[in-house]
Amino acid sequence: FFDFLRPVVQAENRRIERLRRRLIAARAGGHDPAWVGAVAKDYGLDWEDVGRDWELLLKRVDKVPLRLALAQSANESDWGRSRFAQQANNMFGQWCFTKGCGLVPKLRRTGGRHEVAAYETVNASVRAYLHNINTGWAYVELRSSRGRLRRRGLIPTAQDLAVGLTAYSERGAAYVRDIRTMIRTNKALMSP
Repeated sequence: FFDFLRPVVQAENRRIERLRRRLIAARAGGHDPAWVGAVAKDYGLDWEDVGRDWELLLKRVDKVPLRLALAQSANESDWGRSRFAQQANNMFGQWCFTKGCGLVPKLRRTGGRHEVAAYETVNASVRAYLHNINTGWAYVELRSSRGRLRRRGLIPTAQDLAVGLTAYSERGAAYVRDIRTMIRTNKALMSP
């Protein structure tokens, strides 16, 4: 499972790293204000309304630790065996809210409107997951922790950032414990 998904996560993280480096260069040189505004918008920020807050933008345009993404994917997709992974390339259990946007969960609550999103490729699923982590209101603490660690010159680890996933699952803290255990247990298998 990890051998299949690892290169996909790495490729998407490299794409984000390139974007981040270009943003840092634009900040240093004052170049490409229209492009920076477009990136900010893609990451859920109105560049003018946030006062061109570079730190806020760079908190959002950042990679997610490989082991964190792999652990969540293994957990959410039942190691790639779930109906959503098999039929919809959804490796992270992400929801959508437009009728027909994905697969209706068999155990969806009465009156529920969500579906589990369908993606054309696994790569698209990974890209959507990373974008969700980097923009979703529920992951502000994860992004803040990642930013604090970076400012201190540290590399954010999967264990460091897993605590910011309480809202990823209805299970809350129990979900975070499971993800952290998966990271510890599978560390050697997850490594590049």
